[in-house]
Amino acid sequence: MDLIENVRLTLLLSLTILVVALLWRRFKRNVMARDLPAPLHAELLGLQVAYHPARLHVEVLVPLDQELHAHLVDRDHSPLYAWPSRTFTPGEHTFELPLPALEDGEHFFQLSTATQRTVRLFRLQQR
Repeated sequence: MDLIENVRLTLLLSLTILVVALLWRRFKRNVMARDLPAPLHAELLGLQVAYHPARLHVEVLVPLDQELHAHLVDRDHSPLYAWPSRTFTPGEHTFELPLPALEDGEHFFQLSTATQRTVRLFRLQQR
């Protein structure tokens, strides 16, 4: 009788642990698929303003061949100025973009690909 009770208790505990493990695995898979950012996106590493003449110094990390579009946008994300698109190979890249005639103050830089958009605030102080 004692052996049957031990087997029953072992099976009950094993089944409980198995159900919890399966639920955790399913939950984790669903969260990973829904909530994690998409991999292989271009990453804007740095954005600095350089002067004389005014220009933006941009550092990006590109995971695969991608065409990058650079824009100046307003607070509502409407484009104000667009630079020509550039295609980059995988790796870290640094490039400069000449700034159009802008007033001093805060401005927004947008870097986008076919599947993503990154916006950064920068401050221009020429005077």
